[in-house]
Amino acid sequence: MGEHRVPGIEDVVADAWQAFAHAAALPSRVSPAIPILFFGNLNAYRASPLRVLTTGLNPSLHEFPEGDPFRRFPLASAVTAGEPRRYLDALSAYFRVQPYRNWFNSFEPFLQGLWASYFERRPSTALHTDLCSPIATDPTWTGLGEEEHSALEADGGPIWHELLTVLQPHVVALSVAKHHLARIEFKPLTSWSVVHAFHRTRAGAPRKRPLEISARWYEVGGARSLFVFGPAAQLPLGMLNTAQRLEAGMIALEVWDRER
Repeated sequence: MGEHRVPGIEDVVADAWQAFAHAAALPSRVSPAIPILFFGNLNAYRASPLRVLTTGLNPSLHEFPEGDPFRRFPLASAVTAGEPRRYLDALSAYFRVQPYRNWFNSFEPFLQGLWASYFERRPSTALHTDLCSPIATDPTWTGLGEEEHSALEADGGPIWHELLTVLQPHVVALSVAKHHLARIEFKPLTSWSVVHAFHRTRAGAPRKRPLEISARWYEVGGARSLFVFGPAAQLPLGMLNTAQRLEAGMIALEVWDRER
């Protein structure tokens, strides 16, 4: 009996393109477009002292602007499924071209608390991934019906898990609706626990209920990964101000250093 082959990044790329083809019949699939397996510099991430991933649900339609759909991915304007290296180069250049800053800037202070950045400004370079699907849709995820959710998740969920197994993250940050945490299928090593609570709003007023940052350790590809969750509000960690997001990242780093 032969050894089981561990998938590599090119295997996950092939699966992403297959998911893109499967979604062609969906009215919500943005076109022209490409599947977005991740956002950010893959080589810089791999060389980072702390490998950090952020996670959303699926790519925004704004990644492929009307009139100039490949403005954010110029290297991918004519890329095909048979060109994995060129495709990966296009994804890796994202934050050096014209990223969708309004969304990603919301996560950036949290990353900086971890001494990381999407923009290669810190010792560690972070990547962004999507839990439900690598396919950009119009409308966005919350505006899709259950049938389209199911169709996209059938491919997207396994792809995300396969991708994380390949990327071997130390820290995975999620800011989504809490019920999406049930989609995580890695082996849990601990329960979710509150690592910090913010008692004041973005504006500094007392909160009626504290906003909690929670963490849980999972086994990902045979290694321990710290998953950190904070509620979203249109934007990642949108109920926190910039200083609070930075603090949340610093706390996540403390947990990583203390418990790894």
